[in-house]
Amino acid sequence: MQVIFLLEEESAEDALRQLIPRLLPAHYVPRFRSLGGWQGLVDNLPTLLRAYGKRMTEPGQQDLRIVVLLDADGVAERRFKLLEDAAKSAGLLTLGQAKEGQLFHVFNALAVQELEAWFLGDRQAITDAYPKVKTHHFKGIDREPESSPKPNDVLWGVLKAAGLYTTGKRKREWAETIAAKMDPGRNQSASFQYFRAGLGLLEAPAL
Repeated sequence: MQVIFLLEEESAEDALRQLIPRLLPAHYVPRFRSLGGWQGLVDNLPTLLRAYGKRMTEPGQQDLRIVVLLDADGVAERRFKLLEDAAKSAGLLTLGQAKEGQLFHVFNALAVQELEAWFLGDRQAITDAYPKVKTHHFKGIDREPESSPKPNDVLWGVLKAAGLYTTGKRKREWAETIAAKMDPGRNQSASFQYFRAGLGLLEAPAL
């Protein structure tokens, strides 16, 4: 089964290249497309989904699945509706629209509020990736990783407190380094666990 991931940014691709082998069975073949920010993803999504929908009608392509991942950025409901509407206009059934037992072809997911919340949801992964980071560097930070409107700033603050990345953010480097240490089962991010559960349904009937 081929799964195409349509992504907002390259850091999401960097993270998923590390995570997908732990989230999907070996017979899945992932492909990644980063679309230059949320606006680029939203603008290009209708055309891309129509093209993929046409491809699904071709021999041997019926098992193609599309996963769309976008940062919520404080407007989760609005952005999720944009993704769902794009799939509907392309004639593709999503997990969110599927009835029980229906096979869907598109799984829309949001990282709330940003991808970095998924990293903050696994503090051990951060300390394993960066041994200079200690437990006290998380002091005062909510255990709920999605409570902050800017998780990337929170993560940067933790790293800077440990003497790392003091001259600027390195979001792609963070993504690759931390994701490599993540344990999906212990992650405290609700949106990550939704993403994980949705991937598990790509071959199964919708709940």
